[in-house]
Amino acid sequence: MPKNRDDWIIYGAYGYAGELVLEEALAQGRRPTLAGRNEAKLKPVAETHGLPYRVFSVEDAAQNIDGAGTLINCAGPFDITSEPMMDACLERGLNYFDLTGEIAVFQAAHARHDAALQAGVILCPGVGFDIVPTDCLAAMLKQQLPDATALELAFDFGTLPSMGTTVTGIQAIGLGGVVRENGNVKSVGLGHRIRKIPFPGKTQWGTSVPWGDIFTSQISTGIPNAIVYAALPLLACWTFRLINPIRGFLARPAMQKQLISLAGKFLSAGPDAAARAKHRTRFWGRVATDDGRECSGTIVGPSTYVLTADTAIGVALQSESWDGDGGYFTASMLVGADFLTRRNGYEVQLTNGN
Repeated sequence: MPKNRDDWIIYGAYGYAGELVLEEALAQGRRPTLAGRNEAKLKPVAETHGLPYRVFSVEDAAQNIDGAGTLINCAGPFDITSEPMMDACLERGLNYFDLTGEIAVFQAAHARHDAALQAGVILCPGVGFDIVPTDCLAAMLKQQLPDATALELAFDFGTLPSMGTTVTGIQAIGLGGVVRENGNVKSVGLGHRIRKIPFPGKTQWGTSVPWGDIFTSQISTGIPNAIVYAALPLLACWTFRLINPIRGFLARPAMQKQLISLAGKFLSAGPDAAARAKHRTRFWGRVATDDGRECSGTIVGPSTYVLTADTAIGVALQSESWDGDGGYFTASMLVGADFLTRRNGYEVQLTNGN
């Protein structure tokens, strides 16, 4: 395994989510080295906390991460930053974590499993809101019903997403949606399925989305069929379905620029401290067997970005005591399906069906 696993680098610590991850790391007694490509943004954050910093691009990561054992990548878009960062970690022997929810990133990490195994390195992208709660819930439900063949998951942000999250969603419009059928990731239209979701305390409408669990939950549970829903007003669910014929048009650079500009008029970098303290996130999941048996469960947790900081640092800390082989891991594989039940601020409930 990598040396100096308790020496961390946090890349992109001056972004909205990155600063929250840094604050949680400091609260847990860590003094990480900060890194990023923009010195004008990075230096003030480092000086505020009296931390060392390094300025480099992701393409130059391998020459700038020596001396550490863990790298937490908070710099999106992760479909651009993750692969060079993972390759640098494999070369230099660092464990790699990030906050992605993008299926392509999980697939790229999984494709590097053998290399990570040989290097004794942990590759575990997606250690925030995307996708720790849903991955852990899926794994717990699989434990309850080992012969399950179908998985449904849903999440409710509980507040407006940050601008960064919204930009990622806008950039993905042209790709449409995805589900997993018989073990294969399958492209479908936006709004492929619309249904009511029985979240704790309130049922809400939701539409299927291309969430990372479409890929990762097969790795962590082996369940061959999966779909993930995001809670949205019914009008928004139908809007997603109705724009399918013009997805290609909306994916054009000029339209992407306009959509991102429009979103910027309504969204901030992220919720303020009062909103983060007030809002809660909710998750629902259900597994079923071919003969009709099923099991469901729910998780209620902190607001999206509080949760992200908590789980990212929690996973990184727990990984330091990992004494197994390296390789690609989902969160539940690395820290256990019951990870959130062992943390403060989460309410987890499983219900056996028929």
